Amino acid sequence: MKKCIPFLLLAATSVFVSSSHAQILASAIFTDTAGDVFTDAGGGILDITSVEVSNTATDLIFKISLAGNPVDADWGKYLVGFDTGAGGDTASNGWGRPIAMSSGMNYWVGTWADGGNGGEVHSFGGTEWTRQSATWDANPDGIGLAKDSSSVTIQLSFVGLGLGLGDSFSFDVYTSGGGGGDGAIDALSNPNQTVSDWGDLYDSGTLLSSYTLIPEPGTYAAIFGGLALLSAFVYRRRLNAKK
Repeated sequence: MKKCIPFLLLAATSVFVSSSHAQILASAIFTDTAGDVFTDAGGGILDITSVEVSNTATDLIFKISLAGNPVDADWGKYLVGFDTGAGGDTASNGWGRPIAMSSGMNYWVGTWADGGNGGEVHSFGGTEWTRQSATWDANPDGIGLAKDSSSVTIQLSFVGLGLGLGDSFSFDVYTSGGGGGDGAIDALSNPNQTVSDWGDLYDSGTLLSSYTLIPEPGTYAAIFGGLALLSAFVYRRRLNAKK
């Protein structure tokens, strides 16, 4: 499993994707080897250097840092596969590209940095994939992508992934080319080269990263407060029982 810099609770940091902004509750940075790709096409836009994963009270955010500039060369595809529990697809994904997660992929987020930016969310129902959100269609998950000269940022609601605050999940982040048959040219959780040609199959296998959606500080205070009251109640009962 990919190691990361431990999450930090951030008291006054905001993130902007499209026109929305909200307080970030937690953040974790996952690093990847620079130069672990078979091609320099795009000048490094398919070479992941790190991914910062964070969450607000409603959204999950992936800031994918790249060796190249996705504004100058914007044909890259930026993808996230999620293993959120049992019953996932062990051989394919929502776009049918040669990318697999043999542990079982439950959700697929596919985004593109060209054409004004866009993205889709797909879910696996046990036998087939279903598109549940798209920037060009109904978008209940609020999927969106923004880019700057060194990164792309994906943001979406985590409720549509079957997740809530306090839940943990496994994932991998991939880059891919403009062709529908292109595979994972780079993968966050693998420090080595993933494929040797565009159409090669890549399976994340057990090389996955993990993240926990951290609740708001007030939620923790309520939980700890409740535990303190329960402990005090149990302690008083024990004292009374000894009298």
